[in-house]
Amino acid sequence: MTPRKVPASQGWIWIKSAFGIFKQNILIWIVLSVSIILIGALLGMLPLVGSFLFQLIAPALTAGILIGCRAQEKGEELEIAHLFAAFKTHGTQLITVGGIYLTGMLIIAGIVGLVGGEDLIRAITSGHPNAATMSAPTISMVPIVVGMVLLLPLLMAYWFAPALVVFGNLSPVEALKTSFAASLANVGAFTVYGITLFLLFILATLPIMLGFLVMIPLAFISYYTAFVDVFGDSPVAN
Repeated sequence: MTPRKVPASQGWIWIKSAFGIFKQNILIWIVLSVSIILIGALLGMLPLVGSFLFQLIAPALTAGILIGCRAQEKGEELEIAHLFAAFKTHGTQLITVGGIYLTGMLIIAGIVGLVGGEDLIRAITSGHPNAATMSAPTISMVPIVVGMVLLLPLLMAYWFAPALVVFGNLSPVEALKTSFAASLANVGAFTVYGITLFLLFILATLPIMLGFLVMIPLAFISYYTAFVDVFGDSPVAN
């Protein structure tokens, strides 16, 4: 699949289009999104391996959201079962994507540790609610900057990968490479998208956090609207 470059303003349109999909089945989309969060929370309770397991299956769960979006656009009924549909069709490939992403994260964590980020990693992984604040005076900006620089290309490679595996039948490695190329070609749109999503998430905290019931599904669905715009037959409309 060949990505195209879209205008920077499309970053906002991805979110707007995601809301159009969301409002057609508000309750189901909320249930699907909350289900992913609950799965992550439950696996996170498993000592040592829980968070790793979630990283492995996260691409398949994301792909399930994408399959649900495609089904709804075709006029089919959106179902909770869509969340797990990708496990049946592309389970091995998607778990491989998760494994590559997890490996990348571990390598980045190791590099951050080598450049003096032990305190940062300890603060993040300690589980103490004030750990990051207490450690702030001892945390250098160098490992933070190094971590961000290394994490960005990994996120770019991951972003479209689940969709490319499910809808493009690409291998995990090809999906990651194609996703990186597509993200690189659309830095402007992703910048607008990221800033807009960040501001909306801040607004979502105001009404007793209830805004997250809208924002979390929008964030998931926008994976699909971005994919359709960059890889689809026609751009997402204004």
